Amino acid sequence: MQIHKIILYSHSGEKRVLPFEIGKVNIITGESKSGKSALIEIINYCLASSGCDIPEGIIRDTVSYFSILVKFKDSETAFIARENPNVKGVQASTTVCLIRNLGDNLPELEELNSNLNIDSLKEFLTRKIGVSENVHVPDSLTREPLKANFKHSRFYCYQPQYLVADPYQLFYNQNKEFVPQSIKDTLPYFLGAVNENSLAIESEITQLKKLLNRLLREKRESEKIKSEGISQAFSLIDEAKEIGILEKSVNPQNQKDAYSFLEYVSKWEYQPLEVKAENSALKELIDKRSELKTELSKISDNKKAATDYLKNSFGYTSEAKQQEVRLESINLYNDSNQDKSLCPLCENDLTNPIPSIDNINKSLANIREDLKFTKAESPRIQSYIDSVEMQYHSLETDLKRVEKSISALYVQNEKARTVRDLNLRRGKIIGRVSLFLESVVVEQETESIESKIENLKTRITNLEKEVDSDNEKEMLLSILNKINLQMSKWVEGLDVEYEDNPIRFDINRLTMFIDSETKPIALPQIGSGANWVAYHLLIVFALHKHFIQNDRPVPNFIIIDQPTQVYYPPEKSDNVVEVSADEIAVNKMFDFMFNVVESLTPNLQVIITDHAYLNNNRFRNSVTEIWRDGLKLIPNDWLPKEGTSTVYNNV
Repeated sequence: MQIHKIILYSHSGEKRVLPFEIGKVNIITGESKSGKSALIEIINYCLASSGCDIPEGIIRDTVSYFSILVKFKDSETAFIARENPNVKGVQASTTVCLIRNLGDNLPELEELNSNLNIDSLKEFLTRKIGVSENVHVPDSLTREPLKANFKHSRFYCYQPQYLVADPYQLFYNQNKEFVPQSIKDTLPYFLGAVNENSLAIESEITQLKKLLNRLLREKRESEKIKSEGISQAFSLIDEAKEIGILEKSVNPQNQKDAYSFLEYVSKWEYQPLEVKAENSALKELIDKRSELKTELSKISDNKKAATDYLKNSFGYTSEAKQQEVRLESINLYNDSNQDKSLCPLCENDLTNPIPSIDNINKSLANIREDLKFTKAESPRIQSYIDSVEMQYHSLETDLKRVEKSISALYVQNEKARTVRDLNLRRGKIIGRVSLFLESVVVEQETESIESKIENLKTRITNLEKEVDSDNEKEMLLSILNKINLQMSKWVEGLDVEYEDNPIRFDINRLTMFIDSETKPIALPQIGSGANWVAYHLLIVFALHKHFIQNDRPVPNFIIIDQPTQVYYPPEKSDNVVEVSADEIAVNKMFDFMFNVVESLTPNLQVIITDHAYLNNNRFRNSVTEIWRDGLKLIPNDWLPKEGTSTVYNNV
């Protein structure tokens, strides 16, 4: 498969057609920000990419449909058009318009109707490039088997600007998750190291092993049932007796009797025991209990308050009585007009005059009055305390009666739960017995399983004899050695370091090594962007030469973006490159690509986009378009009107 044309449709239906020659080198040279780097992503988007990596900016703003016209080895053509995702505000369009054998007339915009989804397009392309039925089964069980398809073949067709001089990755999207492992799993198939018949056989072996494991598991289960069956049968009978399904007198003498009783249990007419509903008065009694407890608490508080008052009153009465006795003793003295400053006993002078007898007698009268009131109140308080105690005992009796009723209801509800549990247990045992009896049928089928297992083992053994994994490893090693030898020959015509040393591609690490006289040197350790570009070209062209010579199912085109970037910065590449050491190296690089394509003509197509314009006939004759002096991927009349942005982003 090769690219015949790229066609862009504007929103108004205008077409921008970019043609390419089949089986040749096609060069687009031009200024920076003219749209060159977008070509890889446009082609990839049209070839069933799950996402759209076409840069945002003028291209996304002005294009309605991206499309390509491809040509297959059988001369059939396919026109593939995919809508710009920005039109509908999605990440990527999920449908395409596919027209086979279109001819010379390109369809108009209004004729583009999506008739295929992306998965169907991928299947179509997979069949057209010749990918046969295949599957890679990993040695470990940590990954699912992987089937190579068209998507995996694209890794070797694109060398974007960011990749062509990257020392850490060789292939398109190698830096994305899962892609490196996909390359390792599928590249042996694309190289032809895997016998395609053996792939189908390995797939069949995998399916047969899954079936074998399932049968072995069934066999183990049936053997376990057989060994434990009789003891389990007697255990089930004991449970059935315990819950009343079988009579207590049942006593099977052998396995046949046990199975007979279990048959009876499985067919027993299940009649659940009647369960009395919970007494609705329980809630009322609980509420009543709460009320009684609250009332008892209040009465207890009142009783305590009255008792405390009575105790305090008694203490006051006793103290007042003692005070009365003390004051009465003062009646021993008469209240005469004697000098109050003299002591009535010893007639000595007093610092503070003594109170008059009249005052003492008044105090005594007041105390006697208080004692009369206290003595009068005490009987009434005692009577109140007695009534409170009677009320307390009455409520306490009511509370005990309520508590007793609640306990009785709890016992009743517990019995109801026991009945429900019994019903549940009976239902469970009937189910378990039925399941056990079904397993007995499996036991009778054990002989049939045994024969199936033996047949599968024999079939797997015979198929494994037809697959020689060691031979496939040797085949892959042989192919890689040829590719390495080809690169080692080609490197002499490129401007690289270590040009006299063998080159080796490591499929397990997906990198390249130069075997110097002292040690192997990995690609990132070599240094210099010129070396990295050269080694990228070597591995990609060597792989494609092998693909073509061995008729492997990989698209026969390579798109390379900015291979001269390490020699000429974009701002320095205005038109023709002057003669210099860098120009000599660049000419060597282009001569290498021209030579390989011509040696494989018409089976390999190379599309190169670059800033540089080399002053030699080979280069000039291969130039498809020159994007300078206003000519770009997007025509000027497609651009927004004055006042809007016209800057291309990242293209």
